[in-house]
Amino acid sequence: MPDELYERVLTHPKFAEMTKSRARFSWRLALIVLAVYYTFVLASALAPDLLGRPIAEGMTFSVGLTAGIVITIFCSLMTGVYVVRANGRYDAMNRDLIEEVSR
Repeated sequence: MPDELYERVLTHPKFAEMTKSRARFSWRLALIVLAVYYTFVLASALAPDLLGRPIAEGMTFSVGLTAGIVITIFCSLMTGVYVVRANGRYDAMNRDLIEEVSR
């Protein structure tokens, strides 16, 4: 991209709107994931006996192991949510912006 076009993109109001929107969305997802992780860490520190219990009578899977699996799946889903939004909304906004500035 030529330097002049690059400068026009950086100073365009839609670029500022897009980056602010993307940052807000990213921070929200990051805070949700961190809250889930820290809740698990706090639970393991404050109630280790709870996480060590089996899920049901006679089972070998513990509550903690199940929670770890659920957290891993949840974080993968949150990554998927971000990718879908980035590939849909933000890529479209980026294309529109470059097209508008290129004129």
